[in-house]
Amino acid sequence: PDVEVKVTEEDVAEISYKPVDLVGLSLMTSQAPAGYRIADEYRKRGVTVVLGGMHPSVLPQEAIQHADAVVIGEGENVWGQLIEDFRNGRMKNFYQSKDWVSMDRIPYPSWGLFKGQTTLSARVIQATRGCPFRCTFCSVIKFFGNSYRHRPIDHVIREIERTPNKYLFFADDNIMGNASYAKELFKRMIPLKKKWGGQATITVGRDDELLRLARKSGCVSLFIGIESLSQESLKEANKSFNNPKQYEEKIKRIHGHGILIMAGSIFGFDSDDKYVFEKMVAFYKKNKIGIANFSILTPFPGTGTYEKLDAEGRIVDKNWANYTGGTVVFKPKQMSMEELNDGLNWAIKQFYSIPSLLTRYWANRSQSLLYLRMNCDYRTMNQ
Repeated sequence: PDVEVKVTEEDVAEISYKPVDLVGLSLMTSQAPAGYRIADEYRKRGVTVVLGGMHPSVLPQEAIQHADAVVIGEGENVWGQLIEDFRNGRMKNFYQSKDWVSMDRIPYPSWGLFKGQTTLSARVIQATRGCPFRCTFCSVIKFFGNSYRHRPIDHVIREIERTPNKYLFFADDNIMGNASYAKELFKRMIPLKKKWGGQATITVGRDDELLRLARKSGCVSLFIGIESLSQESLKEANKSFNNPKQYEEKIKRIHGHGILIMAGSIFGFDSDDKYVFEKMVAFYKKNKIGIANFSILTPFPGTGTYEKLDAEGRIVDKNWANYTGGTVVFKPKQMSMEELNDGLNWAIKQFYSIPSLLTRYWANRSQSLLYLRMNCDYRTMNQ
């Protein structure tokens, strides 16, 4: 409480490099090079720098080259000790909690620190941490380990009640990973009359009660990892709980509850050939997917995908700035790097073409404004 805090979001505010006592930077992999440059600049000016987040947690020995300390994993259990050590001139290089953060002790975010200067149009809420699944391409299991934990529903509801925002986004990696918890949460949210989006798996399409409660609680969209139409690719990703033969039925059920689907696709699995792009776009058009997020398989450090491709000598680019999901950084098996890159760009242009947008509109008319806005945004970003 006696520490004065200022938050700077680089997308909307210039970094001033004014003298401060301590700087904390949170980094994902693609942000690491830029984050390291910022950290180095502060340290040149004599400012103590702490790095944390997904990338420093996975590669702490790399991160410490640009910082005075690295927080590995969740920060709540160790941040207070780090501040105290800093005050007393005995700060260590690495801080890592021996235990998972108790979900009933997570503090409410101090949103006032943003003072309106943020890229977030919706208030971000977190009800759970981790994921019950173990997909090989995902960094979540490395950061949170084999855990899937829930905040007490009373705490989540209290946080939602405190926000004036009409729109919420659940940052949980899988808000519906525990159906009984999610159903109780959604029941409690119904009187609050919020609108929200979140992330889930296609398996939610088999539970009509869950979808009904989600919609009644204000759910307007779900990001769902379809990933691939190939069972072989899904097996490679350790995501065999996705069954392509059941996709159409589950998509219809989700659409039937008036929820817009933001589908995630990954190109570049070992079983993918140069025809995978056409098949995926055709499937999404046929099933009237609202939004598609096409990406290239990316071997993020700490993942099973990285370990496999690195052991096979197929990673050709370790410039972390290129680890965005939009750049090929490894050698695919059944196509060239150029074919993978060109295929991604072709899929984006085809899916977000005007004829495609019109074809898919009717199935998403219950969320027409969101559908049109996001399709237009994706078209603009990828022109």
